[in-house]
Amino acid sequence: MGTYFLVCTIAMMWPGAVIANRIEPMVLGLPFFFFWYVFWVFMVFVGCVILYRLEHGGRE
Repeated sequence: MGTYFLVCTIAMMWPGAVIANRIEPMVLGLPFFFFWYVFWVFMVFVGCVILYRLEHGGRE
């Protein structure tokens, strides 16, 4: 799970941001760079939810 969060972090920092540093193509009406950050923040959220479910077994 640590590797997952490392990949997400690298995608939002150098060199991942350099790859996505473009205006075109527009995705969902957003410039690609902005979409890139929104996507990876969402992926970190999904990872946190999965990690929470794994540690607590789905119990509150």
